Amino acid sequence: MKAPVPSRRTRRGLFVDANLLVLLTVGSVGRDRIAKFKRTSHYTVEDFDLLKKLLDENQPLLTSAHMMAEVSNLTDLKGAELLIARNVLRLRICRVFEEPTVSSIEAADHPAFGRLGLTDAGVCEIAKRTKCRVLTDDFDLYFHLQRQGSEALNFSHIRAQSWGIED
Repeated sequence: MKAPVPSRRTRRGLFVDANLLVLLTVGSVGRDRIAKFKRTSHYTVEDFDLLKKLLDENQPLLTSAHMMAEVSNLTDLKGAELLIARNVLRLRICRVFEEPTVSSIEAADHPAFGRLGLTDAGVCEIAKRTKCRVLTDDFDLYFHLQRQGSEALNFSHIRAQSWGIED
């Protein structure tokens, strides 16, 4: 299998969207939970492994406060699993991610705000400022990033490429 995305250890970084961070979090709680959790049931364990590989090969990883708040809310597991998920997020926030700052005012003022909302408008602004790449499974965000001239990677395309479906 060829490498789905060239490894790029640059200072530009890789920003990962909410859907993929939810997959990463839920899969870290338990690989068996991926198929059973409502927001990750359309992913597979192989998708989780592919995502982990992409993140390992592309550093630094970037996030924003808006993104992590959304991921925290979307990983609404129950009981002990919720505590594990929150600990996974805490460790990633504190030890793994770099966090360029975009205020809510700046994100709301971005042209993408009306269509994509606050979190994704913030992603667009960070991508524009830092020249980072964005890994997303959200077509609307992917399309907007492409239109603004930012480097966007579509996880569905990478997944198909890893299967040998798309070159």
